[in-house]
Amino acid sequence: MTDFAQRLGLKDKDGQPLIKWKTPEAAFEAWKECSRGRPCDYSQLSYERLRGGSGIQWGGERLYTNGMFPTDPAYCEDFGHELTTGVTFTEVEYRALNPAGRAILRPAPYKPPVEEPNEEFPLLLNTGRTVYHFHTRTKTGRSPELQEAAPDVWVELSEADASRLGIGEGDQVRVISPRGELEAPARITQVREGVVFLPFHYGYWDRNGDAPDGNGRAANELTMTWWDPVSKQPIFKTAAVRVERA
Repeated sequence: MTDFAQRLGLKDKDGQPLIKWKTPEAAFEAWKECSRGRPCDYSQLSYERLRGGSGIQWGGERLYTNGMFPTDPAYCEDFGHELTTGVTFTEVEYRALNPAGRAILRPAPYKPPVEEPNEEFPLLLNTGRTVYHFHTRTKTGRSPELQEAAPDVWVELSEADASRLGIGEGDQVRVISPRGELEAPARITQVREGVVFLPFHYGYWDRNGDAPDGNGRAANELTMTWWDPVSKQPIFKTAAVRVERA
């Protein structure tokens, strides 16, 4: 990266090379300085501390012990949103809260899920993680040990739901939502009755871009295209589904 930046002639305001590091650790040190004093402050981390102990809290062991929060109008990055519509508050509205250093808590009324179980799709899908993988496995899927521990997608059902549907441990089942379906082996677990759990790590990047045997593998075959009006985060967590033996 340093040589590439030099070839492009990238320099700082003093005329020196813009990128001064040549190793991953030196790049890490530079990033620490960029974050110093910011809400996400990594300046207390180090390679040695990352390799020892059970974890480090960025920003220090405890945040905001002085009772001051980064909410001053001249410092904050935006002035917030109305949580149910996503409408942005103006600076005048924000200053009316007299935020200077105070934590701003914004309440929102409860809204039911966009899609709830019904007669056709009586179960609630819950997508989530397994400890062995991260997101879509583009890295963890290439680790032989992690891939061996959790090589493919599965579906978790409660004992009561599995018994009612005539499904046993390891049976191939089909999970169907109003948008799509996938097939996977069943696991009978202590998941809550009425809820189906499905890990979201599995897709098609390691299947040459194709669904295996024409059957879906990705959890988002089933989920919705709605999103949160403020964060724009898609609702990939829940959906109404039915489960049947494949």
